[in-house]
Amino acid sequence: MSLFGIYGSHTVEACPLNNRKSAELFYDLSKSDITKVMKKCKINKIIERYHSGLEHTLLWIVDAEDAHLIEKFCVEIGLASFHTLKIVPLSTFNEDVIPTIKRIHGL
Repeated sequence: MSLFGIYGSHTVEACPLNNRKSAELFYDLSKSDITKVMKKCKINKIIERYHSGLEHTLLWIVDAEDAHLIEKFCVEIGLASFHTLKIVPLSTFNEDVIPTIKRIHGL
């Protein structure tokens, strides 16, 4: 399992709360079956999708095999059409961070 965060932001003008085209895209995305695109882009699971409407940001956590394929996924589902996106590998606190600290410092 490889975890990645998809961090995104959009302008106030592009916000689905203010922009009909963006709203339709988000609405359609909530109703559509994206499993074929996920499979093609080697995304095993979307763990969660967090959004902050008034900050115009999002964070999606995905279990995937390749950051470049996540980029392709974001383009294909339309997420990249009105967001600036950053894809970041993630480590879990108890399973990754703490064992590394223990190993490095002999704790």
